[in-house]
Amino acid sequence: MPFIVFFAILTSPDKVNNKSQLLFFIPVLLVYGIGMFLEVMEVDAAQYAYLSMEMLNTGNYLEIYDHGFNYLDKPPLLFWLSAFSFKTFGISNFSYRLPSVLFSLLGLFSTYKLGKALVNERVGFYAALMLSSCQACFMMNHDVRTDTILTACTIFSIWQLYLFTENNRLLHLFLGAMGIAGAMLTKGPIGIMVPALAIGFHLVVKRRWGTILNWRWLFVPFIVLILISPMLIGLYRQYDLHPGKLIQGVPIQSGLRFFFWTQSFGRITGESVWKDNTTSLFFTHTFLWAFLPWCVIFLIGLSRDTFQLIRAKFKLLNHGEALAWGGFVFPFIVFSTSHYKLPHYIFIICPLAAIIAGKFLHNLFQEEMTTKLFSILKWSQLVIALLIYTLIFTLCIFSFPMRPVLFWSLLFLGMGISIFFARNGKSPFQKIILPSFIAIVVLNFILNSHFYPALFSYAASNRAGEIMHASEKEVKNLVEYNELTYGLDFYSRTSVKSYYDLSDLISKSQSTTLWIFTNQKGYEEIKESNLMILDEKKFEHFHISKLSVRFLNPKTRHEKVDFKYLVHVHLKNYFSLHN
Repeated sequence: MPFIVFFAILTSPDKVNNKSQLLFFIPVLLVYGIGMFLEVMEVDAAQYAYLSMEMLNTGNYLEIYDHGFNYLDKPPLLFWLSAFSFKTFGISNFSYRLPSVLFSLLGLFSTYKLGKALVNERVGFYAALMLSSCQACFMMNHDVRTDTILTACTIFSIWQLYLFTENNRLLHLFLGAMGIAGAMLTKGPIGIMVPALAIGFHLVVKRRWGTILNWRWLFVPFIVLILISPMLIGLYRQYDLHPGKLIQGVPIQSGLRFFFWTQSFGRITGESVWKDNTTSLFFTHTFLWAFLPWCVIFLIGLSRDTFQLIRAKFKLLNHGEALAWGGFVFPFIVFSTSHYKLPHYIFIICPLAAIIAGKFLHNLFQEEMTTKLFSILKWSQLVIALLIYTLIFTLCIFSFPMRPVLFWSLLFLGMGISIFFARNGKSPFQKIILPSFIAIVVLNFILNSHFYPALFSYAASNRAGEIMHASEKEVKNLVEYNELTYGLDFYSRTSVKSYYDLSDLISKSQSTTLWIFTNQKGYEEIKESNLMILDEKKFEHFHISKLSVRFLNPKTRHEKVDFKYLVHVHLKNYFSLHN
């Protein structure tokens, strides 16, 4: 983190030196690196880590099962890559995240190259810097789900397909198709929807009918189908050859139809079983915090591009307004019509938002620094930075007190530098970018090194799994009762059977002793039974992916925290009394 001061001093008064551009990514990568060692979070990340581990253990890479039950929710690329990483580096938090973080770097590089190709190198740099330091990107690289790989593959494919439209080289078409295939292997047809909307709208606005009708586009579906064929074979074998299997209580007649339609478009048409009560404005406020601290810059840039498109009657624009605008706006509308929404669904279009914001900043920095808009942005970014520091102080003083002097020194140093450059910066970059860039990096450094480790003390399934993993002889006798957690599986390094009937659990036991992970209700049932309790461990528990103000407040935290138990029982008395 001392690099932050070095970057600030290194920054040229009138522009960012091209040789120093990469240095600005060092503190960001440092934060990513710290996040790679955090524990995995329930439910999604822990489940995906467990599925990857099971895939490695069983050697079955085409058909996916979850505790012996058919799994159909996500395509397998994340599981394939994480399983390979487990095999190479061993099963750990780091090795689970490694493939996704590497893909994240690919996404940043692709964003830089696309911004450079659309406008110039400076726009590419601004876009990559803002993407790397937006809150969504920090989150994707520690709470690893499918979105990191999806986002990287999508922007990579858009970059390569754009190059194909410019030079008609088959290599770019092939690489673009590879990116689409990677995105589809990660999250389904959404992987082709975003590139198609971005490139298609760009070509329509440019009136490039000859490029649209280029017969070489026919190679794309052919290449994609070849690359995703292992997954399609697995779906066909697992579901189409055995129609009627139940997924979420719904019989599946075709795994192929589920992949190509129900998984993505079914959430728009209402066919999917996944539904919630969110409104069509859900992603509007979600994106604002996901793209912090650059959301104000983006909104102004998007408004300007929209005005340019309307004024030009949606034709013959320069500087990539159409590609980035179409690639962001049309998917955003589609996502907003879905019957089921989660915040991370919108992360896929963050690279295009970064290009829109980067192009706007480049144009603004060409103008006089005394313009009213420049002054508004300077102060708005400082306000955002100060709000970020306020959040840090709240978390580190009030919610989870922070003691290391080094961390406090970093916090005060970062805040001082942010205020200094906002007031005394000698270049537009120093005045607008540096204050909030430093603030968001300091925030996520402290989140990854202090706040999240404190939160994970409330991840009861992880704690219980670690205890059982340390006891190699006993872990085979581990079961869950009234619970279904994936942290227990991943950290115990075994597939834990789950039961919801105590007599059923005991009758199927092949050992005279069991370790039972359960909740308060299950613990009370065990105590009321005739099971002999040999040992018990009590854990405070909170679903840490669903933070609330009452949990963050130490005075009301006890209202939100419940308890989980790891109980070691002997079955001998139970059998003798029930025979």
